[in-house]
Amino acid sequence: MKMCNWKLKHIPKKNQGFTLVEMVITVAIFAILLGILSPSLNSVLGFRVQRATNSIASALDKTRREAMSRLVGEMKLEYRSDGYYITYYLDRGKESATTSKIRDDDSEKIAPAGTRISYTDSTGHTYNLWEGEKNSLILTYNRATGGFLPIQSNEWEQNQILEELRAGNDIPLERDENLPYCQTITVKGGMRTREITLNKDTGKYTIAAK
Repeated sequence: MKMCNWKLKHIPKKNQGFTLVEMVITVAIFAILLGILSPSLNSVLGFRVQRATNSIASALDKTRREAMSRLVGEMKLEYRSDGYYITYYLDRGKESATTSKIRDDDSEKIAPAGTRISYTDSTGHTYNLWEGEKNSLILTYNRATGGFLPIQSNEWEQNQILEELRAGNDIPLERDENLPYCQTITVKGGMRTREITLNKDTGKYTIAAK
């Protein structure tokens, strides 16, 4: 009986788990790795935010030039399942007496889906493009003043534009000053935030870090 008890006491025990020292070492290693990876991740996200902001600013500049010199100049900032895109409607002039070069330029992807882009209108409402019904923002300019027109609700198709032009009409953009204007566009990612503030009267904008 004593022999059996001695054997039981000396049988190696398995699955005793981590000792306190092992746990401390594991947590320390994890903390070091996290400290190394976090700045790198924030740097990547920050670069994406800045790139998206610059792309939106360039799109505003391009749309304004087109709107001032031609009949149509409209840009759409849109969220899709794989990211954010900018599309333009631009008037390239007439090809002949009956046809025009107005076309929908190829969409340009400016940010991955994980980026957060929203806009706030003149009524104070903020719309997150990645959620809800309003997943796009359509902007254009007033050719007479150079300022922004109200947020456009209609995305013009090429055949609609051509029909209006053939009928001798201007494109009936929404011009009612009681309609909301876009005040700010906000781009977020990681610990970085950029805000584009639009001046509806001058058509200019400023960019600030938040």
